[in-house]
Amino acid sequence: MATSYNLAPIPKWVIMNSQGTAAGGAKLYTYSSLNHVQQKAVYQDQGGSIPYTNPILFDLNGTAGPFYWQFNDGTPDNLYYLEVYDSDDNLLWTLDEYTPPGAGGGGTVTVYQSITNYIGNSVFIDHIDNTASPVGVTNLLIAPGNHKGFTPALINPIVGTYGVVGPDTRFVKNNTSATDQITFVAFAQADNFTGDSTPVDYLRYQCTVLGAAETFKAFQFPICQKVKNLNNQSMTFQCWAKVLATPVTLSVYSRQYFGSGTAPSAEVRTLAGTMSLTTSWQEFNIQFTMPSTAGKSVGTAGAQTDDDASYMQLEMPLNALCDVWFTKPTLHLGDIEPDNDFDNYDQIDAIIQTFRTGDVKTSLLSSVPGGWINMNDGFIGNVGSGALNRANKDTFQLYKTLWDGVTDVWAPVTGGRGATAQADFVANKTMRLPLSLGRALLGQDGQFGTSLTFTAVAATDLITVLSTDNMPTGTPVQVSNSGGGLPAPLLASTPYYVINISGTTLKLATTVDNALAGTAIDITSAGTGTQTMFSVLGFAFGSGTHTLISSELPDPISSTSARTNCAVGGSGVIEAGGGGGIGIIGNSGGNQPHSIMQPSTFMNVFIKL
Repeated sequence: MATSYNLAPIPKWVIMNSQGTAAGGAKLYTYSSLNHVQQKAVYQDQGGSIPYTNPILFDLNGTAGPFYWQFNDGTPDNLYYLEVYDSDDNLLWTLDEYTPPGAGGGGTVTVYQSITNYIGNSVFIDHIDNTASPVGVTNLLIAPGNHKGFTPALINPIVGTYGVVGPDTRFVKNNTSATDQITFVAFAQADNFTGDSTPVDYLRYQCTVLGAAETFKAFQFPICQKVKNLNNQSMTFQCWAKVLATPVTLSVYSRQYFGSGTAPSAEVRTLAGTMSLTTSWQEFNIQFTMPSTAGKSVGTAGAQTDDDASYMQLEMPLNALCDVWFTKPTLHLGDIEPDNDFDNYDQIDAIIQTFRTGDVKTSLLSSVPGGWINMNDGFIGNVGSGALNRANKDTFQLYKTLWDGVTDVWAPVTGGRGATAQADFVANKTMRLPLSLGRALLGQDGQFGTSLTFTAVAATDLITVLSTDNMPTGTPVQVSNSGGGLPAPLLASTPYYVINISGTTLKLATTVDNALAGTAIDITSAGTGTQTMFSVLGFAFGSGTHTLISSELPDPISSTSARTNCAVGGSGVIEAGGGGGIGIIGNSGGNQPHSIMQPSTFMNVFIKL
C-alpha cells in the first residue's frame, strides 16, 4: 500500500458566492467520502507533513491553496467529501468522492449518474394511519407506491417465498404469532434532521409479544417491474432510523421475483446490509450490488405471466421484542449518497396516483393509447390464447384483476374458471371483458369491500349487517365463508341482489327483477363459521326498450258523471249522471315495446392494462 499527495489540476482555488462574486472569507470543510462527518485533512506540501486547518479559510479575494490531496491505494474508496460555505456560513456547494488525477495536474472524465429515488413514496403520504394491535394479517397495505406492471395484491394475492408480491408499500410476514402494531407519529416542528429534509411523520413499528417461527417480517417496497432491469447494478439504500430504548439491528434485503407463470426460477433474496439502531436518529447508507440474473428464467415461453419484478425489504427483528422508528427509505443507482433527498407531494402524487390496472376512461380518441385496450366486450388472454382483443403476456395483470374482482357470470373464462387466475392464463383460456358497448356506466359503492360480516335467520330470511347505507335494493353482492358453511341455499362465487329492509337488515334475491319485486330467497339454515358479504363489480343488466305489462299500467281514470255496464267489444248503455246510453269499447293498442334509453353520447371506452 502506498500513500501519495496529489496536486489538484488548479493549484490555487477560487470560491465564488451565490451572487457570482469572490467569496471572501469562504470556508472549505474536507471529510471522508465514506463518512461525511469524519474529517480528512488536505495538505500544504507534497510530502503530506503540513495539514491545513479544517475548515480551510479563503482570503478576502476568495482564494486559497495550493492543495495536496491524500490518496491511499490500499483504501481506494476513501476519497474526499467537500462542503463550501461563505463567510456568513451559508452553504454554497458540496462535492462527493473528489480526488485529483495525480501529481502535476491533468483531467478527469465526469460521468453523469442519476440520483432518482426508486422508492416512489419514501415519506408514506396517503398512508393507512394507525393499525390495530396485533396486526392480524400477513399482507398489510401501508401506503401507495410504485404500481405499474405489478399484479394487484389485495384479493387472492400472489404469495412467493418471502411474502406477497405486488404494488405499493406493504408489511409482509410469514405468520401472525407476534403482537405487533404500526403507527405514524408526527415530527414536532422543532425536530430536524441534520443536513437533510425532515418529513411530516415517521413510521413506528412495535412488537410487544414475541412471535414464534418467524422466517420473514418486513416492510416491502416495489422497485421496478422486470427483474432484469437492475441486475448487476451498484445501488445505494438509505434510511433514517432509531429505536425508543433497546438497540436492535435491522437487515436490508433485495428481492428478485421471477414470475408466477410456468417454471420460473426460484426467487432470490439477498442481504444488502444491516442497520444498527441506537436511541438517536441517524442516516444509514448501504451500498450493494443487485445480484445477476444470468442463468435465471422468467418462465416457459408462452406460459409467462409478465409479473417478474424487483423489491427491497427492510426486515424487522424476528422472534424479538422491539420499538423501531424509521422514515425516508430511498434507493439510488450507483454509490452516490445524496445529502438532501426531497420530493414534494406533487412529485410523489404524480407517481402513486397515475392510472392503475383496471381503471377505465372514456375518450374521443379514435385509436387506443399505449398501455390500454378497447373495452369492447371482447376477449383477452396470453400469447397463445387467440384472444381477438389482445393476446399477449402483458394482459396478465388485467386478467387477474378481473378474475379476482368480477364473477365468471360477467367476465367469463372460456371453458369455466379453474383453480387460479395464473392457471387459467397459462392454459391459454380467454376471458371476456365486462360488457360496456352501448351501456351506461353506473357507480357502485364498494366501500364495504370484503369485510362486511353478516348473520342470517332462517325463519325470517333476514340478513343482518353493520349497515346497509351503501346497499340500495338491486345492489349485486357475493358471499363467502370461513370456518364453517354458508347459510343454505347460498353459494360462494354466485351473484345475489339486495332487498334493503332497514338500516341494518336486508334480504337476498336471485335476480335484480326479483329484488325490485321483493321476492326473496328462502333461507333454510343460519350457516356456521364467519359469513362475509362483498361488493360485485362488472354486473351488466337492463335493455333499451320495454313492453309494459298489466301491473305496470297506471290506475284507471274513474268518474261519477257516467257509468257503463257492457262487455269489451260489445254494445251497452252509457248513461251520464246515472242515465243510459249506447257505446262501443275497443282495444286500439299495439302491445309494442317502447324506448327507455336515456339521452346518450357514444365515446370510446378504454381499460388500463
